[in-house]
Amino acid sequence: MLLSARDRSLAEAKVIQANVAFYLQVAEKHDSYETYLFDPVLQKSLEDDLDKISSYFVSLKSPPSCLDCGGGTGNLTLKMCKRGWAVTAVDVSEKMLGLLQQKAQTQGHSPTLIHDSIERFLETSGESYDLVAFSSVLHHLYSYLSVAERATKRVRPGGFFYSNNDPLPSKSPFGARAFDSFDTAIAKVLFDPKDVIPGIGRRVRKLFSPSDPEFGRAVVSAGDLAEFHVRTGVDDRQILQILQTSGFCLVEHQRFPAGRVNLTRSLNKRLKLLQSFKIIARRNLIQLPPASAS
Repeated sequence: MLLSARDRSLAEAKVIQANVAFYLQVAEKHDSYETYLFDPVLQKSLEDDLDKISSYFVSLKSPPSCLDCGGGTGNLTLKMCKRGWAVTAVDVSEKMLGLLQQKAQTQGHSPTLIHDSIERFLETSGESYDLVAFSSVLHHLYSYLSVAERATKRVRPGGFFYSNNDPLPSKSPFGARAFDSFDTAIAKVLFDPKDVIPGIGRRVRKLFSPSDPEFGRAVVSAGDLAEFHVRTGVDDRQILQILQTSGFCLVEHQRFPAGRVNLTRSLNKRLKLLQSFKIIARRNLIQLPPASAS
């Protein structure tokens, strides 16, 4: 169903508010539950990506200016600060930014923290950056393609667009849903046992709840809208097309098995039911004017 611009705007606002509500609930346990924030393999992947990007910054005469879109509690922000980069972190959750500020102060860093939705910030701000980054963020956004396109406009010539750890659409939606339930159950038992019974209750309620006509799904909690594309996935091919059209060259594009624990990631190497992706792209130093019509 095609929505009008006004309806899309209203739907986007509801998803933004759902993210605010969701992270107000889970902020305190976020760092100990979301395994990409502490898993050694995934953390090393982020460090390696930033090292690769850093190798292009050696010619800059001042610290690179970086925008962490949806900075959360600082998974990317603090790694960039550690490298001496000038970092602005934008997040819709005041609670998450508060936790980031505490960490930054403890580690002796002073990133610029902005409490705003990344949609509104990219629409209203005029700053440009050497790096615009997303880490496990795009699937939270109602219109992630629109956000990706706006983000490209904030990247300076020679600068980078970076996105990591967002889910891909599955070729087997039913199998992916079943595997995701299995993956989530294991993670809940290991990292968030107090939410096992409430989590089962939410899933049961969703089974017997009518589909919300606006969003095409049952909505029984803020999480059902906050991670808006977590089940349908983020189309990396469309993002690559936006980058190409916007004058970027691809540095790295990788798809990899997803899973909250080592067991499910290992299984996914064979099954490929749940996969995530990362993109590193660099804006061309010389921007060519649009081709004129013949």
